[in-house]
Amino acid sequence: MKKQVTAADVGARIREIRKAQGVSQETLAGLAGTGQRYISELERGKETARLGEMLKVLNALGAGVYVLSHDEAVEWIR
Repeated sequence: MKKQVTAADVGARIREIRKAQGVSQETLAGLAGTGQRYISELERGKETARLGEMLKVLNALGAGVYVLSHDEAVEWIR
């Protein structure tokens, strides 16, 4: 059975990428044009985090999103 990806999984991955790049939440917020509070909520997996803002954050990190069917699952969540 394949694991369902949650908002917490996405947030944890974003935090992992940010920390690997040595970027603070405050700096990332500035690069993405969002607030530090939003970055914190996103990384904690708050389910009401806005998708458009999340895409700005991913873009600022040089990361992206893949939308796959369940049959095309990629294990990017640890």
